[in-house]
Amino acid sequence: MQGRLCGITEGVSLPGLPLSRRKPGRRIKPVKRNGMPAEHRQKGVIMSAEVFNSTAREGVFESEGLLNSAAASLEKGVRPATRVFNYIACAALCIMPIPVFVDVFLRYAFAYSIPGGIETQEFLMLILVFFGFAAAEQEGGGHIQIDLVVGKLKGPALNAAQSFIYTISFLIMLLVSSQLVNQGIKRFQAGEVSKSLELPMGAFFFLAALAAFLLALVLLVKLLKALGRTSQQGGWAWSVPACLAACVLIFGPMAGLIPRGLSASTCGILGMVFLFAVLFLGVPIGFGMAVTGFLGMIVLNKSLPPSLAMLGIGPYDTGANYMLTVVPMFILMGELAFHSGISRDLFDAASKWFGRVRGGIAMSAVAGCAGFAAICGDSLATAVTLGAISIPEMKKKNYAMSLATGALAAGGTLGILIPPSVGFIFYAIVTEESIGKLFVAGIIPGIVLALLFILYIAVIARLRPELAPQGQPYTFREKIVSLKGVLGMLTLFVVVLGGILSGLFNAIEGGAVGAIGAFIYALSKRRMTFAMLVASLKSSLNITCKLLLILMGVGILGYFLAGTRLPFFLADLISGLGVSRYLVFAFVIIFFLILGCLLNVIPMILLVLPTIFPMITALGFDPIWFGVVCVIMMEAGQITPPIGVNVFAISTSSGVPMYTVFKGIAPFFLCMMLLVVLLVVFPGMATWLPSLLF
Repeated sequence: MQGRLCGITEGVSLPGLPLSRRKPGRRIKPVKRNGMPAEHRQKGVIMSAEVFNSTAREGVFESEGLLNSAAASLEKGVRPATRVFNYIACAALCIMPIPVFVDVFLRYAFAYSIPGGIETQEFLMLILVFFGFAAAEQEGGGHIQIDLVVGKLKGPALNAAQSFIYTISFLIMLLVSSQLVNQGIKRFQAGEVSKSLELPMGAFFFLAALAAFLLALVLLVKLLKALGRTSQQGGWAWSVPACLAACVLIFGPMAGLIPRGLSASTCGILGMVFLFAVLFLGVPIGFGMAVTGFLGMIVLNKSLPPSLAMLGIGPYDTGANYMLTVVPMFILMGELAFHSGISRDLFDAASKWFGRVRGGIAMSAVAGCAGFAAICGDSLATAVTLGAISIPEMKKKNYAMSLATGALAAGGTLGILIPPSVGFIFYAIVTEESIGKLFVAGIIPGIVLALLFILYIAVIARLRPELAPQGQPYTFREKIVSLKGVLGMLTLFVVVLGGILSGLFNAIEGGAVGAIGAFIYALSKRRMTFAMLVASLKSSLNITCKLLLILMGVGILGYFLAGTRLPFFLADLISGLGVSRYLVFAFVIIFFLILGCLLNVIPMILLVLPTIFPMITALGFDPIWFGVVCVIMMEAGQITPPIGVNVFAISTSSGVPMYTVFKGIAPFFLCMMLLVVLLVVFPGMATWLPSLLF
């Protein structure tokens, strides 16, 4: 019989007596060595092996327990701090629109402006952004990443990928925090104060450094948890090299291990390849951009101090940027409108007017999406909000779910096109175009797209009546009364957009007026509670911080791209090819469509636009017109396979299979492509209103 360990056998091959000399039936007396019978020695070896295996297992469990214990202990201190910082950030967001709104009122009522208003907004923005970073990572689902690869990994491979992601993210944030401290020390030593309020600038650098360090600790907790899972499931051979690779990528160039003799353009191309590689590995977009920009600047400068200083200056300049205060205030406006129940009023009004028409509820859903888009500015929120109201109604009326969900997923895309749009705001920030012009440019295409959606529903409902039954008729009086629910949205839209276009206030002040207006509307309807206000603030803060982290990465990457002149190199290269500019435009459109399958609109704008925008302008395309086309194509990606963010959200909230939603979305996607063709043939659809009003 085979033994259990090391080739030892029982009663087969005893020392001093070969198997060939054993006589049948003869009992062999065990030989003693060192006073111990052989069977005892054998049992001792087996027991030693079991002890060894047990010790090894205990070592694994001890390692696992140590890592998990360290993660739990660290998290025990980090989590309360994160919540406190998040509450402070929410308070800053709550305060932010008030002085701007008051300043607008005082300016026109008494010709008086609040002293230091811009600096106040900058400091509130800094606190809002940096203090909310850690909560966005810990409690807000993590910062935005492309999970196409890492989302499909399991077991040791997933743990290794997460180890790499959290290691490189932790290290870059640790460097950012340390450099913010260095910049703060320099400001204190120089006695630098703000121009209007004369506050010490170094103090705000230290606050930003503290918040960045807290984010680094949150990432460290996640890293320790990933390593704890590695210890439990096995796979150290994967995770250790992954962590080491992240360390080498960061510290190797800092130690002087950089390639030599590369031209600036070659360095830029390699940098972009590296960027997309780490992004598709799952590194959050903001961290990936920051790492690429930092390492690229080391290679370009052949010097470490300027590259390190950039990690302190760039994020601070982004976080304390007055122009960016428009972002959280418009997002807050949309969140307050969402929680006020205005979407229900819009849908009820639309359903009264379209009620008796075959397919009327689906048309009402699209019309409601268009109306809600005018104050929300986010496609996903628009689709999910109107879907929660209209899909149960369409199920009750026996609508085909392919048509119902397709209309909602497509209608949600209006949220980023009809102004005020957060997508247009970020496009303006990256390209330095006028926010007001972009808002106006989206009006006609947005209305045309909504009409195309409604026209398709009307046609398919007539051709295939089984998809959409006849609706309920309403009296003219009921229709008129239903418009009361639209007045709030319409008033808010006219005040915000009209004020911006008339010059009463700028886009930043328009965001503050919109946020205050949405809050007043919700109060007037008795729908605003303290819990709803807190929920609106937290949601707005979470979205803002995730987007601003990407924008910080864009700022750091921008230094690198400016040094390589890669965008201008590509523009000159494409212009020199002599091919039709519309052929290049077609390739850009296809690229947007593909990338839109993987990312939301705003991360796409921040990721791609800095590189391709100079090429677009070099080819002679109008930047305002291209902004409209860019947003449409990126939105089209939100409803196309394999992911389709809007499709996934509608499928999850309604319980309808994604295949059914994708089947229903195809005709609406073709409507969007038709709109792009119309914009190419008739560019005045996007440029006429801006040229008329500006």
